[in-house]
Amino acid sequence: MKRGNQICAVILRIFCTFKKRPLVVPAIIAVLAVYVFTAVRPVGAESSNIAALASVRHIEYNLDGSASYELRTTEYGRLLYNGTIQDDLKPGGIVFIEGYLKVYGPPTNPGEFDYSAYLKQHGIAGVVYPEVIRPVRPAPMIMQISSKITSFFYEVRKFAVSVFDQEDKDLAAALFLGDTTLLDDELTRSFRLSNCSHLLAVSGTHFTGFLLVLGEVFSRARIKKKYSAGIYILFCIMTGMLTGWPESVTRACVVSICSFLSRDYISGLSLAAVMLVVKDPYSPMSAGFLMSFAASLSIKLFARRLDVLLSKTGMPGVMRDVIDPVIAAIIGMMPFWGRTCYYFSLVHLFTQVAASVLATAACVFFVPTVITGLPMACSLIFKLLRLLMALCSSVSLEGASSSGLSPMFIYSAFALICLYLMPETILRRVLIIPSAAVVMVSVGLMLGSYLIAPEVTVVFIDVGQGDSCLIMSQGRSLLIDGGVEAEGRYALSSVLDHYGISSVDIAVATHEDEDHIGGLEYLNSVGRIDTLLTCYDLSSGDEIMLTDEVTLYCLWPHQVVDGGNEDSVVLRFEYNDFSILFTGDIGFESEQALIEEGVDIDADVLKVGHHGSAYSTSSVFLEYVSPQQAVISVVANSPYGHPAPATLERLEEYGCQIRRTDHEGAILYLLD
Repeated sequence: MKRGNQICAVILRIFCTFKKRPLVVPAIIAVLAVYVFTAVRPVGAESSNIAALASVRHIEYNLDGSASYELRTTEYGRLLYNGTIQDDLKPGGIVFIEGYLKVYGPPTNPGEFDYSAYLKQHGIAGVVYPEVIRPVRPAPMIMQISSKITSFFYEVRKFAVSVFDQEDKDLAAALFLGDTTLLDDELTRSFRLSNCSHLLAVSGTHFTGFLLVLGEVFSRARIKKKYSAGIYILFCIMTGMLTGWPESVTRACVVSICSFLSRDYISGLSLAAVMLVVKDPYSPMSAGFLMSFAASLSIKLFARRLDVLLSKTGMPGVMRDVIDPVIAAIIGMMPFWGRTCYYFSLVHLFTQVAASVLATAACVFFVPTVITGLPMACSLIFKLLRLLMALCSSVSLEGASSSGLSPMFIYSAFALICLYLMPETILRRVLIIPSAAVVMVSVGLMLGSYLIAPEVTVVFIDVGQGDSCLIMSQGRSLLIDGGVEAEGRYALSSVLDHYGISSVDIAVATHEDEDHIGGLEYLNSVGRIDTLLTCYDLSSGDEIMLTDEVTLYCLWPHQVVDGGNEDSVVLRFEYNDFSILFTGDIGFESEQALIEEGVDIDADVLKVGHHGSAYSTSSVFLEYVSPQQAVISVVANSPYGHPAPATLERLEEYGCQIRRTDHEGAILYLLD
């Protein structure tokens, strides 16, 4: 009877909460309905040549001169065109596009950014690469006026950034305007490894800084909310216009206005959610939307309880006021750790708190800096931010990250923390023990996976038209080739971060072709390779010992002639009874020389030479290698015709299994 009364009391409390906040239920229903509809709705497009009329739906101008145009077509739905400002397309106008539509698939390498999911979250079918794009019908007059206003504020953004010193322009553009196109890859990476990527997209943290002075003026002047609302809304809109209304700014602006005008915080968030869904039905699909609202709700629900718990440790109140919302926001974003990579350590927690404070302070000084032309205060903050990011990112890969956690553990730990922080109710008492049990089971499963982890991991990385293979054992790593420079910048960096490798112990460039050495040169330039060896540093008879049990034997060349294909370093990897033969881009000539010299080229896996060229991997060579599997590193629809039909025929006749990166993506071998 007592338990029944408690249940009724909980139900009554929930009913009263929703009755006081009538927007909460409609907001939840709208977000869930739209999320389900857009999640199951097929995009309905395939990569193909297109010729179609399209309306220009939205434009984002970037400070590096590039521009993103969102187009809408009848046949394909929403499309993205990454062009330049000189294209001079206007919102609301009609254009004719003729070219190639690329529909991106899921990531093909461990740790790679899922661009296809990002596009789907915005309802975009694919990216168009036009050969012809020309205006057919001008935009309506009202849209032309809007376009002129957008262009005006773009010039204002350029002026605002020009006030800062040359070395600070990139961070000023990102931090104040949400424009990351001026940032270099390493600074962006340092923010990501420090769990501070959100600071590079204008969000609630920035609006707090922008509006801090305004709120102080209202408070000191004792201006009532009904009189200050107009000024507040105008200031938010001006901030949005200044930044060009990217998605994060639109979300932060709407949430800020709704929270300011509403009677309570939850109602304000509910109103903001409804408005964003009405503006764009694909909003709830966005990871930024979900994470922003989850963090905001978590701060509201748990910050006070966290303050009570931290006060028992003797922590000063001023420090708790800063730390409470950060920890609460981290808790709210836990369910999304599977989409991102979150790093755990006290250093990261301190960095998040300090970086948020610094970013807010910088935003306070932004407008005065632009008006006065004196950037000293912001420049000092930028120096502190760069130093903070560099220090934190340098230790990120040495610790734990969410990439090693199972979804079962993440969700159960989130549920357990929420139950622990909620007020004492029957729901808390009933569910907290089962939640703790699930956490313990998931910890046991992860521990079991760790204990039976492979001793050696070999990853043939998908680098398109190029070669790259990563070998890892006992905390040491070796990288053979790296694709072109762009692959080192994106694919290889993502793979290394995924496996927690700050720098590769040894890298081998088999020869000097750009599709083999370009990515290694990039990694070496940013300090992510300890020792780089080329075909000029290795010769037949040399050995590379990665660990006591993993050795690579150099079989070729004897002497380098010009660093071309026939000078490719040939390596035989051995671990226990398993072997892989890496052949670079050698052809029939070098293959025959290896056979005649009688060196041991027998291997379980053959990395097929020259991406499956017709002039490599002869039938005789296959007989001597006798591979069970053959790996071909190649891009889909290779412009060179790789792999050649003749080579595939020879491999099929021999009877080995053919594995291709253009079909499978990254190819992994886990060895015990």
